[in-house]
Amino acid sequence: MVFSIISQAASLTDTEKKGRLINLNPETPPMKGLIKIHKEGTPIRPVVKFRNAPSYKLARMLTDILKTHIPMPNVYNVQNSTQLMNDISQIPFVPELKLASLDISNMYTNIPTKDLISIFNNICKNHNIKDTVTREIISITNLIITQNHFSFQDKTYVQNNGLAMGAPTSSILSEIYLQFLENTKIFDILKEEKIIGYFRYVDDILIIYNENITDVNQVLKAFNDITPSLTFTLEQQEENKLNFLEILIIKTKDKISFDIYRKKNHLGHHHPKRLVSSNRT
Repeated sequence: MVFSIISQAASLTDTEKKGRLINLNPETPPMKGLIKIHKEGTPIRPVVKFRNAPSYKLARMLTDILKTHIPMPNVYNVQNSTQLMNDISQIPFVPELKLASLDISNMYTNIPTKDLISIFNNICKNHNIKDTVTREIISITNLIITQNHFSFQDKTYVQNNGLAMGAPTSSILSEIYLQFLENTKIFDILKEEKIIGYFRYVDDILIIYNENITDVNQVLKAFNDITPSLTFTLEQQEENKLNFLEILIIKTKDKISFDIYRKKNHLGHHHPKRLVSSNRT
């Protein structure tokens, strides 16, 4: 199946190098669990080791193809804590400002993969990408997201929904989907609910709002109404403080300042300190 798809993708693959996209010794990707020691109850995150999967090399190639052919505006993305502090510092301060964060629960495994195909079609059409290239991108993407199986304790399972945690394409496919939402449905929510600041890092979202104007619980409801597949959870500031992207955001009487956030795990230890800029106003 992998070779057949590669052979049909004449516009996107080099004929002489097609053999390099075939995994000569494929095996069912094994799944393991990583304990989230920084979260209450120490939940386990399932991770699939995708390197030996039949479509691993093709998935890596698709990641590069998508970066080239699928433009992403990155309007709401923050790359690091320094950028986040700079962006927040541009927001005019009023005493009624409040901080809250939204988290997407188990994002990769809940991305509605069927929606990705129509999104790719729309993006390619809007950017005048050739029909042949569009068809090949969709064909390869379909293969990657349907070859979603793994082994655990000598049994093989098929993941019917979402993206595999560990596949090279999961990050960019989820990013394309979230940016599509941000430029459509989420944009409407931000406008309707009068959100002052919206910043996202992967699956973590920071919002800044005026408590006299915006009902943050209504914002949460609106986000959870976007699609049945995704579940958003809300964390509000406590004692005028909220941690986000490894920094502690602090609202004082007349400004928003920043400090190092030391993440405590649930084994009774603190993670090592990391240096970030602090007290930016």
